[in-house]
Formats: sequence, structure tokens, C-alpha cells
Amino acid sequence: MHRLARLPILTSLRGYERSWLSRDLTAGVLIVALAIPLSMGMAELAGMPPVAGLYSCILPLVAYAFFGSSRQLVVALDASTAAMLAAAVAALAGGDPLRYAALAGGLTLLVGAVLLVAGIARLGLIADFLSEPVLLGYQAGLALVVVASQLPRMLGLTVEADATLERYLEILRGLGEIEPAAAAVGLATFATVVLLRRWKPTVPGALIALVAAALAVFVFDLEQRGVAALGRLPSGLPDLAVPDVALGDLRTLVPAAAAIALVAAADTLVSSRAFAVRGGYEVKANGDLIGLGAANISSAVSGGITASASAARTAVAESVGSRSQVAGLTAATLMAAVLLFLTGPLAYVPVATLAAIVIVAVLRLIELPTLRTLWRVRRVEWAIAIAAAAGVVAIGVLEGVVIAMGLSLLDFLWRTTRPRDAVLGVVPGRAGYHDVARAKGARTLPGVLVYRFGAPLFYANAERFRTRVRTLARRGDGTRLVVVDASTVSDIDVTAGRMLGELQEELAARGVRLVVAEALRDVRELLVGDELKVDFTAADMYDTVDEAVAAAGVGPEVS
Repeated sequence: MHRLARLPILTSLRGYERSWLSRDLTAGVLIVALAIPLSMGMAELAGMPPVAGLYSCILPLVAYAFFGSSRQLVVALDASTAAMLAAAVAALAGGDPLRYAALAGGLTLLVGAVLLVAGIARLGLIADFLSEPVLLGYQAGLALVVVASQLPRMLGLTVEADATLERYLEILRGLGEIEPAAAAVGLATFATVVLLRRWKPTVPGALIALVAAALAVFVFDLEQRGVAALGRLPSGLPDLAVPDVALGDLRTLVPAAAAIALVAAADTLVSSRAFAVRGGYEVKANGDLIGLGAANISSAVSGGITASASAARTAVAESVGSRSQVAGLTAATLMAAVLLFLTGPLAYVPVATLAAIVIVAVLRLIELPTLRTLWRVRRVEWAIAIAAAAGVVAIGVLEGVVIAMGLSLLDFLWRTTRPRDAVLGVVPGRAGYHDVARAKGARTLPGVLVYRFGAPLFYANAERFRTRVRTLARRGDGTRLVVVDASTVSDIDVTAGRMLGELQEELAARGVRLVVAEALRDVRELLVGDELKVDFTAADMYDTVDEAVAAAGVGPEVS
């Protein structure tokens, strides 16, 4: 009983007020209104039957409500993970729809297991390694991939190419063969969703467009005029079963599962944290991973596919005052009712309508204002984002992410090996030591070089540090003291420690003393300890630059 009392949902419901219930119930209705068209569209994007999208909106919502740490977050199918699932499964399925469904379920199960293990192992910080430029580029590239897959369906075209760029070329060549009725329905849906979103974002424009299009198909018999519809969907709740996947296939899918789990985790943790700040409560990253893992496992055993956070649905729920996971539980209950009683009308939903809804949804992934900001502020990161987008479009979703992460790592290493450094001096009338290249009136002390290095010292930048100190110590005549201001050196490795010892000996041979000031405890212990066998002693370590300079008998004379 004690363990049950610690379930996140019970913790979040403590102090629940009766006045919140109507808002949470309203939020649940809106979540389902958004989920019906979007989830069916995302399921098709993943290569699964539309009903699998509806299955993914029952048990996953319940599982996250019970085990996730956020009071407001809504989990749902996501364009990113849906496209990654399709990319991973299509090659293995060989065109067999039953095998495709089994592999998709197996991959979803693996994603859930990876997230669950990551949460239990307290690896919530892993998602921080996906930098903003990588995510921006990945999302933009993914949007272009998805548009290429859905545009022919929206326009009634037949496209045979598999590669994204080839699909766009084939679409351009086939514009004269567009099916007029299907294109009219698709474009009308697109315009309706976009206009309603701009006019009143809280109105479920996708649901309104879906209902209107289904009514048009039914009333005007548009299927006879070339408008393809979904056809009858299976009625009733999904059967519960573990996906029947061979162990060899599961091993093949592990890399894709890890990649999808990483993307889903990053999206979920960022969204959860953002809404918690707005709502004035705290979330736990590892708890969110456990909740998301449970959501994916429950989706896999109930005929659904990979789930992630839905910032859009969470924002809609928040906009009507949702305060707890009662909204998610309400949405799950209503979705079960839809599957039991409303699958008949859904048979008339046009394929072009779902394609248009998906296109509108994924176009929001292209964040042009943020990309423009990157261009103005830091063009290296803009280039990384563009490389990620190009990689996703030209090579593949997973490959594009890997390329962009590799470029981000190279950028980090470049900046770490060539950090900002400074020669410090004194400014008349001001305390402390300041960068002589930036502080007006700053001057160095005679015979003293005070040098600050703005990064951890390690094997990749140790030689640069040595070269810079050598060069600076030779510039002026009579340098007798080098003070390393280590306040910005957060860490040091063995290679850099030995380099400092060798540099101290080299300078001493020229009559120059090298000391260290303001070092953190770990840096001080490594240099002074016996393990490295360098010549640093406690007498070479000072708490402040002032103390180091004063001990050498060279004090700043400022007025």
C-alpha cells in the first residue's frame, strides 16, 4: 500500500479541487477532438492502419497518467517518431502488411523498454545531448520528408519513387495528372485547418474539417468521383497481446529503437519541463522516462505504435484550465467510446483529408524564425541545423540525426580546443584583474603575466595552452612571474597536468616562475598530489591572483 501511495498520479491528485473537474473534463474532450484526425494521419504516416492511431490513444494515456511525473503532459503519436518507425520497419517487412504490423509493434515494445530502463537507471540527462540546432534541422528535414509522402495522397497522385528528392521531382512532373475532386477536398481541408488555427487556435479545426469532408463524401457520393476514403475500420477495443516478432528481428531493430527513444525522450523532457514552469510545479526527468516507457509498452501490447509528448495537445488542454492527468484519463475513456460506437462514420473520411491534416501538422516543425535567429547569432549552429535537414532529406531520418550530432560534437571540440583566453591586468580605480584587450585603461604589471584560459584543460587543448603561455611570456622583457588564473578551468586531465608540470620546469630554466591561482579543488589536488610526479607544491597554489602577485613582491599600484 505504501508503494501504491507513491504513484505519481496519486501524488499529483493530492489537494485536487472540485472546481478543477469541469476544466479537466473539457480538456479531455478537446484532446480527443484533436486526436481522432491527427492520430489516424500519424498512423498512416508510420505505415500502419488508421485505427492503430486510435488504439494508441487509450492505454498509453492511462499509463503515462499513472507513471509520468507531469500533471498536464499529453502523450500521443508524433510525426518524428512515426516517420522514424516507418524508415526502420519498411525495409524489413518486405511489403507484407502483417509482418509490418508485427515489426512495428515489436519496435514500439523495444522503445518502451529502452525508455523504462533509462528512467530506472536515472539517465534522464541523456536527452540533453540533442542540441537545439540538431533538433531544429532534424524537424525541418522530417517535415519535408513527410510532405513528400503525403502530398500525392492529398492531390490524388500516384508516385512510385521512394527517395524524398525523387518523390518531389515525380510530383512536379505529375501535376498535370492531379485528380481534381481529391485535390479539391485536400486543399479545402488544408485551408480550413490553417485558417481556423490562425483565427481561433483553441477550435479543433482538424476535427471540423474531417467531419465536413466525411459528410461531403457521404452526401455527394464523392467516392464515385475519384475521392478515396478510408473504408470501414474495425469496431471495438483492441486485443491485448505481445507482438509476435522473432528475436533476430528485434536485434536488428535495437539501433532504431534507441534512436526513437532518444528523440521521444528529448521531446518529452523539454515539453514536460516547459509546462511545469508555466504551471508552477516540479517534474522529474527520470519519472517522465518511466512514464513514457510505460506508455510505449502499453501501446505495443494494444495494437498501437510509438508515442511521445504532444506539446500541441498539452497546450490546448492547458488553454482551458486543465490541472491534472484527469484530462488524459478522460480522453482515453472517450477514445474507447469512439472505437466502440463511431467507427462507422469514420469510414467516409477521405484519404486526402488525412493527408492534408498531417501536412499542416508537420509544417509547424519548420521553425523559420528560430533558424533566422541562428543565422544572425551563430552561423556555425545554423549550418549544423541545415546539415541535419539536408541529411534527413537526402540520406535518411536516422542518418541525418547521426550526421548532425557528429557535426555538433566537432563544433564542441573545436570550441573547447580553441577557447577564449585573456591576458589580465589592472585598471586604475577598479578592483580585481581585467582583460587588457577589452577593459578600457587596463595595463599589465611589470614582469608579470596573468593568463586566463576559458575551458577545461585536457589532452586536446593542452598543447595550445603551452604555446600561448610560451609566446606571451616572451613578448615583454623581464617577465619573471606567470600566474595562471584557473577560475574558468573546471577540470583537468592527466595529459594537461603533466603539460603544466613540464611548462613550469621549462619556464623555471629561464628564470620565470609559474604559479596557479583560484583553482578548483579537483584541479588543485591533481597538480599537488604525488600521482603525476610533477613539481607543483602547495606553495605554487594561491587562492586569488592578488595573493599570487603579492607573494612575488609585485603588487598592483593603482589609484
